[in-house]
Amino acid sequence: MAAFTTFSESALERYLVMFDIGELVRFEPITSGIENSNYFVTLEVPGDEAEFVLTITEGLTFEDVPFFNELFRILERSGLPVPVPQKTLDGMSSTIFCGKPAWLFPRLPGRHPQSVTPEQCRTIGNALARLHEGAAATRYKRANPYDLDFLTRTFTEERSRLASDDAAMLERIFEPYKALGADELPAGIIHGDLFRDNALFEGEELTGIIDFYHACTDFLAQDVAITINDWCTAPEGQQVPEKVAALMEGYESIRPMTSPEKAALPTLMRAGALRFILTRLLSGEDGSTLKDPEEFLRIARVLDAEYHDK
Repeated sequence: MAAFTTFSESALERYLVMFDIGELVRFEPITSGIENSNYFVTLEVPGDEAEFVLTITEGLTFEDVPFFNELFRILERSGLPVPVPQKTLDGMSSTIFCGKPAWLFPRLPGRHPQSVTPEQCRTIGNALARLHEGAAATRYKRANPYDLDFLTRTFTEERSRLASDDAAMLERIFEPYKALGADELPAGIIHGDLFRDNALFEGEELTGIIDFYHACTDFLAQDVAITINDWCTAPEGQQVPEKVAALMEGYESIRPMTSPEKAALPTLMRAGALRFILTRLLSGEDGSTLKDPEEFLRIARVLDAEYHDK
């Protein structure tokens, strides 16, 4: 969640007229993240102030918009704490701002968890399963932008930026991932990026799941693997068994995983690490990165060692 697209105060005021919520008090960019432009927007409403998040998408097309509009609607109806787009006076959920698809969301309460507890892992696992179950009702599909073709092409292009041992490790990840039996692994709509910075908690209570712009059709177990990598891993890259067990318990309390899915998790966790190494390598310009890929390189090294020790 960054701010690549900028605009004037008067341009924002003109944009907000279509919602007729209140008068603009202030706005500020959300400077973390590497993809979309996000702003906190505060409006004066009768007797109070109301806070919103304005998201201007940088990589989505207008053809993507119906998928996300329906996903937001379905997940909100399923009872998950997801942001629901503010509708314009003529009933539109999505808008155009600065020539790009944009949404205005009420700001959800809570903070991103830092030192994650097993109970929070159990809660996020439960929510992820509910997300998978709820999203199954959508009529739309969206191809995975980080599919095998993307991973292969990006690895070829960025390989020279990696240490030789790391490049060889990532190359080893591809073969078992390519060999996964697609017919054996249930697929559906996944979040695709359910990191701690895309969840909000107040204590042990989940108050928000945000940033659905990586949502697409993929193996459901891939979403579980991505979430484990972020929520259940120590800074040195090792999994914390108690947290993994709690997350899996929370997930399977809603949607029990199949035996092939469980067998594929080590491969999918390595593939998940590979994806975020590569996207972080792409996140900057002139050899710089907006997010350091080293975090996921550490995870991949540990997972790779464990995978080949078995």
